[in-house]
Amino acid sequence: MSIMNDSEYKAKDAFAMDDTQDLVDQDTDDIKTKKRQLLLKLTVICIVWVFTFTAYSGLQNLESSLNPGVGVYSLAALTGGGLISCLLAPAVISFIGAKWALVSSWVCLAVFVAANYYPKSYVLIPSAALEGLSTGLMWTAQGSYVTTIAMEYAPLVGENFESVLSKFFGIFCMAFQSTQIWGNLISSAILGTGVTGNSTNENFTVPAYCGAKDCPFNQAPGNFSEAQQPENTADRILISLYLGFVGIGLLITVIFLKPLKSSTSNEPVSLKRLLAATLRLLCTNLNMTLLVPFSFYTGLEQVVMYAEFTKSYVACELGIHWVGYTLISFGVLNTVGSPLSGVLGKYIGRPALFLIASLLNLGVLASLRLLTLTRNELIIFFALPGVWGLGDAIWQTQSGALVGSTFADQQEPAFSNLRMFQALGFTVGYLYSNFLCESIKLYIVAGVLLLSMLLVGIVEIRIRRSDVTSTQKALVI
Repeated sequence: MSIMNDSEYKAKDAFAMDDTQDLVDQDTDDIKTKKRQLLLKLTVICIVWVFTFTAYSGLQNLESSLNPGVGVYSLAALTGGGLISCLLAPAVISFIGAKWALVSSWVCLAVFVAANYYPKSYVLIPSAALEGLSTGLMWTAQGSYVTTIAMEYAPLVGENFESVLSKFFGIFCMAFQSTQIWGNLISSAILGTGVTGNSTNENFTVPAYCGAKDCPFNQAPGNFSEAQQPENTADRILISLYLGFVGIGLLITVIFLKPLKSSTSNEPVSLKRLLAATLRLLCTNLNMTLLVPFSFYTGLEQVVMYAEFTKSYVACELGIHWVGYTLISFGVLNTVGSPLSGVLGKYIGRPALFLIASLLNLGVLASLRLLTLTRNELIIFFALPGVWGLGDAIWQTQSGALVGSTFADQQEPAFSNLRMFQALGFTVGYLYSNFLCESIKLYIVAGVLLLSMLLVGIVEIRIRRSDVTSTQKALVI
């Protein structure tokens, strides 16, 4: 039997400590590498959305004014196609993957943008419907990417999954909503140089009925003076730029975005099974059912800015080239509000944020209904979209966080339902746009908001009761 002296014991202990330290360093390096990879994936998603939605947002805001009548119907076709694609999205993504779902979506978006070169109804509406069929893929894939990144990132930093998810959705929405700035800035700069005449001089004729007084029987849709319409060359330059942005987003997606496994199942399943999972979640989960009006509202409230405010207030009173400038304030405050709401969600909670957003929206709706906006009160044309942008930032970040945390184990069906009813809200808003008076449309939006908040409150109570019950069961065990 050999006997080790003190120096040998010390040497052995030193080697053991070195081995332990090496393992700790290796684990730390692995964690840092994993965190960088996850943050890089989130960054790529954000950059892709900045490029593609600079084009999408810019065109969406102009369609009702740039292509009167047919523009609104093309938007309805786009969001109507989203209804179908949201149902099919989980099934399609399970076969082609989230990455290639995004690639397909950007190709369809390029087709829609290019169709605006020749905006006839038989060209624009089918291309918009094609783009709509891809939106479910796009948003379901995005929701799965951000939620999965948050799920993997939270344990690495020792934070609560829900707070990380809220923060990541805030970062994404900041990037996404910033496209309102870039898209509107580009459109106003280009269309402003191509406007025929001067819409600010005495020759500019303001239609008799603008704002809340705008009704189909008072003024035909798009009955704006010639002075407000841009030259054809300016149109084409704008569309070409937007098409280039979509192309850049497509290339970034193909080259830099890493594939993501479907969270619904690790094994390929049938289309019928995944479609049934989406519908089953809606029909059998009370929380999902109660969130339907809220999902509907998150689409309907955007129509207020993208179609109603731009057409009946800005283009009608100031001219079409002012549309982009006024909505820049919407984009700026939306961009600032998105990460802010993500951070605030950690401290004051979703219910408080939803209350703030509701008050902001109701304030703007009341202003649009009661105030008579004229070109002498130009600041109001910028203030109202800004306030609405803050509210929209909360809706977009917290709706994703609410669904992601409530249905963490059923991400794709849950986000599919969220986007499906959001698309329905868009579609209904665009379809009645040319048929109802502006004042009636404002009342409809306010009513849906109040109903959706009542039901969201019930869902929040159910979630907290469920958490308390789970905690009590864990303590008993």
